[in-house]
Amino acid sequence: MERQTLRGPECRTAGLPAQQDCSIQEKINLETRIRDGVWKLLSLSTQKDQILHAVKNLMLCNARIMAYTLELQKLEEQIANQTGRCDTNFESKARTACKGKIAISDIRIPLMWKDSDHFSNKERSQRYAIFCLFKMGAEVFDTDMVIVDKTITDICFENVTIFNEAGPDFQIKVEIYSCCTEESSITNTPKKLAKKLKTSISKATGKKVNSVLQEDDETCSSFSSAIFDAKYNLLAHTTLSLESAEDSFRTHNLSINGNEESSFWLPLYGNMCCRLVAQPACMVEDVFAGFLNQQQMIEGLISWRRLYCVLRGGKLSCFYTPEEIEAKVEPALVVSINKETRIRAMDKDKKKTIHNFSVINPVAGQAITHIFAAENREDLQKWMEAFWQHFFDLSQWKHCCEELMKIEIMSPRKPPLFLTKEATSVYHDMSIDSPIKFKSLTDLIQQKIEETNGEFLIGQHKESSPPPWATFFDGNHQVVQKKIVS
Repeated sequence: MERQTLRGPECRTAGLPAQQDCSIQEKINLETRIRDGVWKLLSLSTQKDQILHAVKNLMLCNARIMAYTLELQKLEEQIANQTGRCDTNFESKARTACKGKIAISDIRIPLMWKDSDHFSNKERSQRYAIFCLFKMGAEVFDTDMVIVDKTITDICFENVTIFNEAGPDFQIKVEIYSCCTEESSITNTPKKLAKKLKTSISKATGKKVNSVLQEDDETCSSFSSAIFDAKYNLLAHTTLSLESAEDSFRTHNLSINGNEESSFWLPLYGNMCCRLVAQPACMVEDVFAGFLNQQQMIEGLISWRRLYCVLRGGKLSCFYTPEEIEAKVEPALVVSINKETRIRAMDKDKKKTIHNFSVINPVAGQAITHIFAAENREDLQKWMEAFWQHFFDLSQWKHCCEELMKIEIMSPRKPPLFLTKEATSVYHDMSIDSPIKFKSLTDLIQQKIEETNGEFLIGQHKESSPPPWATFFDGNHQVVQKKIVS
């Protein structure tokens, strides 16, 4: 039995939108429960780090609930306007481009501190909690929270964020949020005022005023810690699209919010560096696969050979059997399928049993033609539909289909020291431990061969000579004990 697979837009069933509706509603309910749990955790949090993380997670839940709600409204509008018709004309039918994966990594945001702030900072500098939100449709992701002070020149995020269901018209909104982790001027005002009163009036009166202000400060500390000390504000934002995708490190412009008087403000250059990779499904998955007969000319005679052909990544790879793909055997024939390729059905007569089509590629001013024949008319229609869909995907994803971009999932690194404890001095901030280097099995074997001069491979081990002091314990030596009389 011949195996054939087809990926592409088909007529939707009546139950599919209802399933999507239920799935989105379940996600909204899940995020609502998570938000309720975060609120309870926030009410019990006493440490500043706990409050910062709780408020960050609360913002993430709210952003996801809002995104799911908007997606649910769009889905209801699509169901209302759905006609349910399918067009059989391959060239003129309305098509939808294939989905793809979008990965954002290696985010670097440079800071522009003044020399007096960065180098001559004798006092303890203010610290800021920074994180990013990535929004695309109903998907919202966040990065880890990092702590930044005036000694840091770049805000770095090591996260790799992947959107699995992105279209070529994707718009990813990047939002950078900042929060000053130091005590606000509002909570510090009573303490400063009490200190001034103690030094300006009598000692007895100053103690009474100080006790009253201290009680007021304690009553509002729990409220102000969650409101004033852990309030994130939008620091900067930008939008990334298909034109921004590139298999390299690239700089993007930022729109900055706030000014120097804002408590959350940081001196940004106005740029963000990151690596944005796009992987269309047509580049990593099989668009269509099945058996075809390829025409050959051998000594002036026409012959045919049966090949298993796979359309993928702008190429038609032909094998003798499907098992050769799993065995990673080189294909017997590779035909380019790009925007310059022309495919024509050579026989459109329904009465004839031959169903041929030609693939024409211009190379060096000449047209190279490959002729294939399908088993029946239904297979020919499936192949023609797959080719037209593939051409449409290539035209929509543009430069992302010229070469496959790789998504690199980086191994987790050791977090910076300023994320784990508060900085007290340069001595305490120094990291003494050297970075751990993981050796592979081949590296260990190579090292063992070099240490044993190749004897590790043949199983012979040279007996190591005992140390000189070992002869005293082999029983062949007498030990003479002398008595020393003073």
